[in-house]
Amino acid sequence: MGFLLVEYPTDREVFIDGDQVGRTQVPIEVGNGLHEVRLGSGSDYRPQMQTVEVLGEPYDDPKTISFVPR
Repeated sequence: MGFLLVEYPTDREVFIDGDQVGRTQVPIEVGNGLHEVRLGSGSDYRPQMQTVEVLGEPYDDPKTISFVPR
């Protein structure tokens, strides 16, 4: 298990591998391995989806990815 932080300028739902698992700006615990990440509430951001590999990153130093508004 490791932690992933998804950054976006506003609060959004975070979907990992198709499941709603948390919100932006809050570290999310996920299993190790490759995961597909997207945001909820429309498609007004880019990229539309990101693939990220989690490898046991701790809560206080999570793997971090960012989405930006279109």
